[in-house]
Amino acid sequence: MAGDGSCLGVSYADNHLFYSVNDPETENHLKHIGSIDFNFDVQQAIITGDKKGFPALQTSLENLKETYGCSTVKILSPAVEECWTIVPRSVYEDSAEREAHISLLMHGIDRSRIETTWIPVSNVDYKLLLLRNREAMQGFNHLLGSFQDSEYVAEFEIGADWQNHSRENGSFMKVYCQKNYISAASFILGKLRGCTFLRYDTADDLPYLWNLYADKLSWMNGLHDSVYVYGEYATPVSDALNTFWGDAGKIQSMNSLKIMGVDADEKTYGFRLESAYPAIIMSLNKDAEIEEPAT
Repeated sequence: MAGDGSCLGVSYADNHLFYSVNDPETENHLKHIGSIDFNFDVQQAIITGDKKGFPALQTSLENLKETYGCSTVKILSPAVEECWTIVPRSVYEDSAEREAHISLLMHGIDRSRIETTWIPVSNVDYKLLLLRNREAMQGFNHLLGSFQDSEYVAEFEIGADWQNHSRENGSFMKVYCQKNYISAASFILGKLRGCTFLRYDTADDLPYLWNLYADKLSWMNGLHDSVYVYGEYATPVSDALNTFWGDAGKIQSMNSLKIMGVDADEKTYGFRLESAYPAIIMSLNKDAEIEEPAT
């Protein structure tokens, strides 16, 4: 159940920290959407516990918590610090096979340091296995320690949050665009179909890499009603991959409040809204809503 206060959604790119605060009294209304700029890489400062950067981030989040009365915080967990893999029933139902796969995928990391999450997908004979190194997430733990409730949200889970918000149950793909990697997730009939992330050096490499990955993951070039693109680097990534996505479905940049289906008192922003989209959709906290009992 959600806390009594507002929910703070947090994402980041390069030296930018993006945040959004919901209004728990008014559906789909946001108290504030903002960006804080630092002189260091935010993601690296969180992971490494940088002595200069980390305290500045912690102070900023605590100030947001007090200013907007936030009891809950959700922060995007970087795909490049995780392992995603789809495994068949023969693996996830057999404890020996499960552990063998985890050991292979997280080679060199002690089992006690590995966090595992199993997530259903559209094909009931498979499940998605999400693996995290607990040590790599310690910075996130310390950063969010002052909040009543906190949650890491994997990048592919933004698609599920979008479904809870928009009630879209067709076929769509969500693509999150960062400086050196993109993550993509495909949904069909209200369920996750598949997800992956790929690293790149320059946007010119993306068509080759997309083809390479799509050769093994057919959903990447499958038909979608919509392809939703967002993140700080949504424009150059979309330009590079427009040929693939344009044939698959309608390309939609998440660059306005209207497209996101939310409202806020501020109507203009000093940053691209598609960069803050993960923070915005997380702050709605839709998965924590419960139906009031009939009276």
